[in-house]
Amino acid sequence: MTQTGRDGEGYQLECRFLSPLLEVRLRALDPAFKTTLPITLAYWLEIAAHLAETGATQLLVLDDLPGEVMTDAELGEFFRAVDGTGLDRARIAYVEGRSDQMVRIEEAELMALERGYRIRMFNNEADARIWLRYGEAAGG
Repeated sequence: MTQTGRDGEGYQLECRFLSPLLEVRLRALDPAFKTTLPITLAYWLEIAAHLAETGATQLLVLDDLPGEVMTDAELGEFFRAVDGTGLDRARIAYVEGRSDQMVRIEEAELMALERGYRIRMFNNEADARIWLRYGEAAGG
């Protein structure tokens, strides 16, 4: 198992790799932290680099960051920016720490699926891990 951590612009990204799974936890360094599209792109590009470096085929993202989900326009820009980074080669389980964001997160999931990503959004880590481990047999 390898573990790395790095502080970004107001956030902390912790990565843990235990083949075939790359686990990423996102935390705010300041309670007043607000995510923006450039910050979101920065940490997702870093996640993509970790995927490439480790060869992970499964990705678990545990998002404990405050803030709102991107708008449709921002999501479109985000997907254009991460195209070709290898994120589409991993099975991705994304756990949103804020249950009030789940409706919007599900919309983002649909946009990702339309672009060929193998992704599911969850509001708890246990369900996300089951889906990564068992995939189609776990309902998706």
